[in-house]
Amino acid sequence: MTIRCLFCDGTGPFSTVEHVIPESLGNDDFLLRGEVCDQCQRYFGKEVEKYVLEKTPIAVWRALLGIQSKKGKLPSIDMSISERRRGILPEYSRHHDNGVGFTAEEDGSTSVHCDDATIEQKIVDQSRTQLRFVLSPKHLVLMGRFLGKIAIEMYCVADTVRARLPRYDQLRQYARQGLRRDIWPIFHRNVGSLRDLREYEADEDGVLEHSLCYQYCLAEGPSGYELFSLRVGTDQWVICTNDPFPTPIIRDAFPNGDLKLIWYAREEWT
Repeated sequence: MTIRCLFCDGTGPFSTVEHVIPESLGNDDFLLRGEVCDQCQRYFGKEVEKYVLEKTPIAVWRALLGIQSKKGKLPSIDMSISERRRGILPEYSRHHDNGVGFTAEEDGSTSVHCDDATIEQKIVDQSRTQLRFVLSPKHLVLMGRFLGKIAIEMYCVADTVRARLPRYDQLRQYARQGLRRDIWPIFHRNVGSLRDLREYEADEDGVLEHSLCYQYCLAEGPSGYELFSLRVGTDQWVICTNDPFPTPIIRDAFPNGDLKLIWYAREEWT
């Protein structure tokens, strides 16, 4: 029997182990073997995961929670965006606070650095308490592909046959090949608070701090919709895996939170 790659249908080689959730989010044991070819693994790591883990809200949480990279380094995140447009997808917004970054420190704190003197002064004198990060079409597409890749692999961990069913082909192609026409919508809600993410355990050697890095879930939604959810920090991101355009009834799957749609119509970014 010839093994076919989960994403490109190629015949391999399959010499590396796939981390379903990236190591840079703290995963070291949720693995997939012999299902994703080496070429697809390299592609996802370089073209999708790198951007999401360095330039999106998920990147910020890596710094806030002090999640080490696979090489054991604490993250330092630069959220700057170039005003120069590259490719078909807009990335820059004048509403985005540019030149802001976060660095996880050895003592468990997170430092903020800012290239904009005006914003920095407002933060210092406490006349400004929030930073604005705009999810552009490029952010949204790469986050959708990131979530789609994880969802397909999670199906595969449970059932390799199910993961290859035609109803997931649109998401599979979107994750591996990128945007063809429309952006795959993402839903978002805030869950809990910063305080909920940390637990402390005392023993004779002192106090040990535990941080919640991520949570994930595959679920059956209303009207036959199949959903994948990834929570990082207090951000919960949701996509529908078997339909790129679910109706608002999808919100009924999350009755205890205000699930918001994040999407750009084609005429908004072309």
